[in-house]
Amino acid sequence: MTPQTTRETKILRESVLEHFQNLRDPRVKRTQHHSLVSIVSITLLAVLAGADGFVAIERYGRAKQSWLETFLDLPNGIPSHDTFGRVIGALDPGELEEAFLAWVGGLSEALGVELIHIDGKTARGSYDREGQLKALHSVSAWSSEQGLVLAQQRVDSKSNEITAVPVLLKLLKLKGTVVTLDAMGTQTAIATEIKQAEGDYVLALKGNQGTLSHAVETWFEQADARGWDSIESDHHETMESSHHRLETRQVSTVPVSQLPPLPRQGKWTGLTTVVRVRSTRQLWNKTTTDVRFYISSLPSNASRHAQVIRSHWTVENSLHWVLDVTFNEDASRIRQGYAAQNFSLIRRLSVNLLKREPSKLSLKMKRYTAAMDNDFMLKILAASQVEEV
Repeated sequence: MTPQTTRETKILRESVLEHFQNLRDPRVKRTQHHSLVSIVSITLLAVLAGADGFVAIERYGRAKQSWLETFLDLPNGIPSHDTFGRVIGALDPGELEEAFLAWVGGLSEALGVELIHIDGKTARGSYDREGQLKALHSVSAWSSEQGLVLAQQRVDSKSNEITAVPVLLKLLKLKGTVVTLDAMGTQTAIATEIKQAEGDYVLALKGNQGTLSHAVETWFEQADARGWDSIESDHHETMESSHHRLETRQVSTVPVSQLPPLPRQGKWTGLTTVVRVRSTRQLWNKTTTDVRFYISSLPSNASRHAQVIRSHWTVENSLHWVLDVTFNEDASRIRQGYAAQNFSLIRRLSVNLLKREPSKLSLKMKRYTAAMDNDFMLKILAASQVEEV
């Protein structure tokens, strides 16, 4: 059946899928029984509708074949799950990432992203002992304000996040943004790269910067002992109560000019402020206290730092938790070729699309509804259009 000029076709052409039209087909000509555009389109639609593997993608395609044929060229019907697996596993991850960035880059620019949180995640099910295949570990850039994955970078199996983060940063427009990273990303070269791109940073301090971390911690202890007498500083406190738990957060910021010279201070491009966050949690008869330290290129403003640091942890609740619970990423056994990496990107693209759809449904319920209601699926795709921002 030849695709018709339909509302579906128009939405697909004007939505995120238009950016995937120019992907290079990895197959030889004689094996191209199904168009690459159809395979990628059905895969994304199926994942949006709840599919978590290639068998489920095929089942979605067969159930929706009559509808799909109104806007996709499917002369040979729906591809088999083996075909979906082979093609997605053979697609160049760089090209797929480039297509993803083409869409999300325009969207994030239109929305005016200000905070970028970078954190890593392992897809545990992608580990294969017999095939000596390590689990896929990737680093994502997350916008807490817009609920968008901005980019993803795979961590090489023989390396770690330190090498992946600079590559990820080069994919992003950092001018005017604030970038947050956990302690793994607290490196002088990363701070320099962010500042050279006209961004700012808030970086966590832990053992990997032991000398610097110890110097900052010691200085705050001495400031407490002196009662902060004659010290230029700023302080902010919040209290939050939920589920029988009371949490108090005290944030203190101090210009580095108030401290003695810090270890390798000259290497930290743009370093302006040191930060302490003390969190006290009261649960029934148990009280725990956690103290964390940060270095920052932002001015010494405790309220602003409290908001930036608090936002960083949304990457766990709003992205990683969603990928594991709603998209079942940790249990995924997809491993063939580049399939784990490519499917990981498709999941993150799906998170973006579902979060852009403006209804108040949970992401799980949005996927459930999209599986049953083609019009709702089109609403999800239509919400991806930059023009509607």
